[in-house]
Amino acid sequence: MHIYKTTNTITGKFYVGKEVGYKNYYFGSGKLLKQAIKKHGKEAFTKETLEHCDTVEQLNEREQYWITKLDALNNQGYNMAPGGTGGNLSKYIDYEARGNQTDNFAGTREWWEGLTKEEQDKWLENNRLAKCKEWYVSRVDDPTETLILGISKWCEEHGVDKSMPTRLNNPKDHCFLKQTKGWRIRRSDMPPLPPYENRRNQPTDNGCKGRTWKLVEGKRVWTDK
Repeated sequence: MHIYKTTNTITGKFYVGKEVGYKNYYFGSGKLLKQAIKKHGKEAFTKETLEHCDTVEQLNEREQYWITKLDALNNQGYNMAPGGTGGNLSKYIDYEARGNQTDNFAGTREWWEGLTKEEQDKWLENNRLAKCKEWYVSRVDDPTETLILGISKWCEEHGVDKSMPTRLNNPKDHCFLKQTKGWRIRRSDMPPLPPYENRRNQPTDNGCKGRTWKLVEGKRVWTDK
């Protein structure tokens, strides 16, 4: 997770954004920035990392810090909101050009601005969870499953690699239907998990015991010892 700065090498204008991973082809999602990229081309832009962050909360906080520090909301910047969890960009929409004489979202904006900061944060979190896939987690010694919304956050809280939920549910992965750190994870659209069987220390016969191979016309052929 990091804060980045995208700069237009022609005009000197820039955009400050946040990113959880790193995509060198991604310069930002700002409306003004996209217009500038369309006009000048991606080759006219450079991207640099300003700061690395450890949590989403820190990421939001530092994005606001850098937007303020670099004065990215004024003429030299492409940012249109102070950062963090987003902002109200409706004032930049040309409603008349869209055939509307008035702002159809005025009532919604009035409702939103009437909420307290805690109520806004709670609404945003509930909205985020509503878009998440459903997962079920259980312990290897207890088949009782718990419904999880937002598996990425759950992985962070339990020290589980974020790639494991997908790997445990991929029939082509060698981790399929296994466990990670004592946890079993099932996607909601997958069938119930079979009882867990620990075969780690059990001997297996892969058909090689007591046999060897030799070359026959340049090919390996199994043969008894």
